[in-house]
Amino acid sequence: MKAVPIFTHSLKQVLGNLSGAIQVSAIPYAIQFVAAFVLTRPDKTVSMASDPVAMMQNQPSIVAVLLSLLVTITTSVWIAVAWHRFVLKNEVPSGFVPPIHADRMLGYFLRALGIGLICIVLFLVLGFVAGLIGGAVAYATGSTLVTLIFVAVIVYFPIFVITYRLSTSLPAPAVADGAGPFMAGWEATKGDTGTFIGLGVISAAILFASGLLSLYVFGGNMVLFLIWNFLFSWLATMVGLSILTTLYGHYIEKRELV
Repeated sequence: MKAVPIFTHSLKQVLGNLSGAIQVSAIPYAIQFVAAFVLTRPDKTVSMASDPVAMMQNQPSIVAVLLSLLVTITTSVWIAVAWHRFVLKNEVPSGFVPPIHADRMLGYFLRALGIGLICIVLFLVLGFVAGLIGGAVAYATGSTLVTLIFVAVIVYFPIFVITYRLSTSLPAPAVADGAGPFMAGWEATKGDTGTFIGLGVISAAILFASGLLSLYVFGGNMVLFLIWNFLFSWLATMVGLSILTTLYGHYIEKRELV
């Protein structure tokens, strides 16, 4: 199983090129953060306890939410394309504003959208099946934990494996002359399902540990809580992109894991 080498290789890509990772992502990530804060934050002078009706009316408008989503998608794709090219093409930004490859960003977005739509359909189908069977499991065992584990095994892990296998070719629009076949990642990773299950286990364990830290270590201090979540979100984003970079380099470009 290659899950551990792939994950450690991806982590080293970020930590071993920390200045490059910051250089590639700082400006787009800051734009994303500021846009989300400005467009979607509610008025702090209104609380649910003092005036629940006013609080509900004070939620961000649909336009503000859509604008924030548009900024988030654009900056995320900007970071992704710049990071894939930094690692695989050795394209180093001359400053803190990474190059904007508009055509490659569009191709990357369209491929990611296609993968996302497939996974949404799978989620709905598997979620329906898991809901039916999970209800019977909950009734039979009387255990919420057993039911949650069952749903995770039936829904989340299959979707995670399918998403990562399809996404193995996702960096192609960012670095290759042609995007290549949509199913190239799926074909290249045949017989390696165990690796992607392992990556799912590692990812779940890290997210669980982060949740515990947020709740029990930083939860008592709002400033520390926000700082931790901001930093972890950035690191998780960059390591996630590095995993895709590693998968593409290993399975599509046939590079060795070193």
